[in-house]
Amino acid sequence: MSEHEKHDKNPQNDRDAAKTAAAGKTAAKPTAKAASTRHGGRALGIVALLLALGAYGGGYWLWTQLQQQRDDNAQMQQQLANRLSNVDAVQKMLADQLDQAGNRLTALDKGQQDLTGALADVNRRLGRNREAWVLAEAEYLLEMGNRRLQLEQDVAGAIAALGAADQRLASLGDPLLTPVRAKISDELQALRAVPQVDVDGLSLALTSLAKSVDTLPIAGAPRPVAAPLAPLAVSHGWRAFVASLWADMRSLVVVRHHEAGKLPLLTPDQRDLLRQNLRLKLQTARLALLQGDRQVYRSALQETDAWLTQYFDGDAAATKAAHETLARLAATDIAPPLPSIGASLRLLRASLEQIGAKQKSAAKGGRP
Repeated sequence: MSEHEKHDKNPQNDRDAAKTAAAGKTAAKPTAKAASTRHGGRALGIVALLLALGAYGGGYWLWTQLQQQRDDNAQMQQQLANRLSNVDAVQKMLADQLDQAGNRLTALDKGQQDLTGALADVNRRLGRNREAWVLAEAEYLLEMGNRRLQLEQDVAGAIAALGAADQRLASLGDPLLTPVRAKISDELQALRAVPQVDVDGLSLALTSLAKSVDTLPIAGAPRPVAAPLAPLAVSHGWRAFVASLWADMRSLVVVRHHEAGKLPLLTPDQRDLLRQNLRLKLQTARLALLQGDRQVYRSALQETDAWLTQYFDGDAAATKAAHETLARLAATDIAPPLPSIGASLRLLRASLEQIGAKQKSAAKGGRP
């Protein structure tokens, strides 16, 4: 019997072979599944590794950002601390300045209080004597007005002094002073009626006249004569020479005739001295004008006019203009009559005596 037949005839063997084949198939299937599992595990490991690396990198980046932010915050806190320290220093300086200002204000308040107290004390002491002070001031102003008018002929100054005195008296409002104010009003009206003298204009006119003295022609002074033309030489010889010599001699000698009583010819030094004296007379007249001396002023102008008539050429236009200026200056009264303003001062002094007597009587009546 062959092996095949034996095999076919044994069913047990068939069953065993079938089990063996099934077992082989079952063993083959887990091997493929294990390989697939191993490949999936590696992929998951790689992904996990990548995730871990990403998480580590993100965590490191986040840590660096937090660290940078922490450093920035620390720097900002340091800057804020520095600024706060500066603010504290400024506040301290301002506080010191405020303290100093407060001390100064306190000192000023104290000084003002002291000054107020002193003023109150002065007002308390002088309150009863205010009228006396005003009256004394008005008396002084009237005296000054009289002095300015009498000694300096200053009409404007006298008007100002009397006007100020009248204002002082008006501030008192005392009926006893009404006659004094009426007299002051009369004197002011008389002062305003005094003609005003243009001292500046007259002084300038005298100065201009003194400057023009050098241009005034002196009587009898030689005038420039045009030299005669030399004759043409028409002949020769000694006759021509004699004629030429005679012509030259005639040109050197000038003969002038003057009437009897007229000024003789003057030398250049005498002419300069004459002009200098004339200027001095004009300066004398100007000084008398400024001093208000009417007599000296007119005397100087009259002497100047007489010198012009005697020593200078009266037919010259400059001399005629000088005569006209002198006549106009002499016709001006540089010191017009001044009114008397002493009555108001005398009346005020009389009123002061009455007021003093009235106050003494009131003081005696008020005593216990």
